[in-house]
Amino acid sequence: MPGPGKSKSKAKTKTTRTKSPAQTYAREAFVDDIDQSEGWDTTVHILCEHFQLPDLTTRNGLKKVHANFDEVYRRLDEAYKNNQGNERVLGGIIGIWAKMCADSILRDKLFRAGFLTKLIPLLYVPACRHLALRALSTVTHHGGVESRIEIAKKTPALLEVIHENPDDAKVAELCLVVMCHSIAAVVAVEQKPDPKILKTIDIPQVLRTTVGELRNPRASYYLISHAAGLLSGATMHSWKDYKAFQPALTFLVAVLRVKDINIRCEGLCGVIRYHNDIAEPDQRHSDPQKMLAALRRGFPPHLNDVLMAYGPTRCDVYLTLQCMNEHTKAMMQNAQDRDFYKLGRVVARLITTTEFSMTEGMFQSDEETGKRVNIDLGLPYTMWSDALPHCAQALRSKGDLDQADIVELKYMIMKGRIPQAVELSKQAIKRNPEVAYFYYAITMTADMELGLRYAKKGLKARQITPFVRFGLLHRAVDHAGTLAIRILTSPDGYHGERKWEEGVAFLTSALEDAKTFIENAPPDSRHMKNMLNWYIILTLTIKGPDMSPEMKELDDALKKLQVAEECSAFCGHPIPNTELRLTRRALISLYPSAVQEWGDVVRRFDEQVAAHEDVEELLNKSKEEQEDDLAAWLDDLHLDNGERDHPHKCSHPKVNVNSVSLYRCSWCGNPSAVLRKCGGCNKARYCDAGCQKSHWSTHKSVCKSA
Repeated sequence: MPGPGKSKSKAKTKTTRTKSPAQTYAREAFVDDIDQSEGWDTTVHILCEHFQLPDLTTRNGLKKVHANFDEVYRRLDEAYKNNQGNERVLGGIIGIWAKMCADSILRDKLFRAGFLTKLIPLLYVPACRHLALRALSTVTHHGGVESRIEIAKKTPALLEVIHENPDDAKVAELCLVVMCHSIAAVVAVEQKPDPKILKTIDIPQVLRTTVGELRNPRASYYLISHAAGLLSGATMHSWKDYKAFQPALTFLVAVLRVKDINIRCEGLCGVIRYHNDIAEPDQRHSDPQKMLAALRRGFPPHLNDVLMAYGPTRCDVYLTLQCMNEHTKAMMQNAQDRDFYKLGRVVARLITTTEFSMTEGMFQSDEETGKRVNIDLGLPYTMWSDALPHCAQALRSKGDLDQADIVELKYMIMKGRIPQAVELSKQAIKRNPEVAYFYYAITMTADMELGLRYAKKGLKARQITPFVRFGLLHRAVDHAGTLAIRILTSPDGYHGERKWEEGVAFLTSALEDAKTFIENAPPDSRHMKNMLNWYIILTLTIKGPDMSPEMKELDDALKKLQVAEECSAFCGHPIPNTELRLTRRALISLYPSAVQEWGDVVRRFDEQVAAHEDVEELLNKSKEEQEDDLAAWLDDLHLDNGERDHPHKCSHPKVNVNSVSLYRCSWCGNPSAVLRKCGGCNKARYCDAGCQKSHWSTHKSVCKSA
């Protein structure tokens, strides 16, 4: 049995092996080199060379670290612990770990190993403060949701650093960059955020600090753009906080006037999200009895004048009641002659005339007691809507296939069988692509991209009635606008120019169709309110810098909106406070004061951009002004084929509104990022072969000349 002496000897031998003179000399040598060097960039390179790390700017290099992570981390961690008094060594190691976070697997391992707890203390070390903040910025750009949430929990430390360094503009800038991307992972999500994390973040203090930095005349483009992103993302579940501190909300309204379309979209999305928790669902149905009662009472003189000027027989209320009356007569006739072909022809025409063209009812009689009872007339249906399949069958037997499909589609829509309606419509379009109602039925789908594509195609169909045309326009606006908001508020929206240009293309398309709708549709249309809300919101966003502070350009639209809401209320239809309506009301009410309050900041922002060719040059200038080029090294990442990889961007790319035509179908105008180029000229773009074929008669001369 070995004695104490041997055990002690073994322990001594082990200690001597880990701290051999050669290793001690090597450690001291790299520390001396670092102490004698200048700049963090040099420090990091000395450490990488000493620890024989692969090239961390390449995917291949990060893979090598991943394969030997435990050993690499052990050596770096040991150096970190052994040099607690050396700020440059600590900062350099933190920089290396931050660079490793470009790889998601390495990032997760580093966070589990306590990387964040080692980094945060450096925020309070003057010599390391900027480096630590740039490291945090790099991690949030590459990081996943979990790592960003962990960083968001450190918001109090970031706020404290800002307040303790009021004269350091770079500290405020970097802190807002980090908070913009990390806090969004907590609050800019559909589900309710964790109350404990929300309390830790302290949204009210974040709002006040951010607004305070925005008012600082030294605020850079970089800071202002990220402040817009931070304030926009934080509105999702913080209605009370923004209501209690209006400057944060008025800033989002004010940025609708900046020249950068991306920042305008940030402002719009923030105001929309602000109303998410308090918005009411839209009213989808209409009560014909209330409409009939209103018509009997007679419209107020000022509304009556508007309807008469448009043409009373073209207004929704007249067409709806006329169709319902004609449908009732046709049903009574069917009870006598059992002619479903005759009934089908009438119904097919009414379906394409107005939305509520048929009365749902059944055959009844009055008893002596005054009570109405159902009667059996020997018909193959009881409810009137159930006559539609029999009508479709009769029409189909006579060869009237288009009318048969229209009737059957209406029945499917009434019964909520939308997927079946979509499939039937697609088959019908193959047979006859000129019937607009087939496209209209497809727009009922929950798939907004599919619905938008067919709404735009349907507007090109030759067999189209005013009702179907306005229905397709309504769907095109609603789908395109909603898709735009989803793209621009999604984290994926930051990934490069493509997503942002696609989002702006959706907004532009929605604005064009909304303008067409409000200029041509009946003033009492049940969709007029929403179309005007969209039009006002999109005009303020797309036309932002050219709008007058008083919004005189929207006077006519606001007058039409008042008429539309009064018509709706008079007909007994409630006006719900939808997200769209609340957003429009907030923009209109806050816009004048927001312009006055934040005019100087908007002007300064635009001047900074105008002083450079583009945003990328401005960002590069910001990097050049840093102490050294470590920030460039942290951001630099090459794919294995030598191409650069662009992480979660610090700022949005420059998007030219005029270039969004590249994301619009050359035939139907549908906005999409997956259009197919014309093989001849390589310029025209199409949704599919159908659009290309339809456009060929117009395009062929241009294509051949190209």
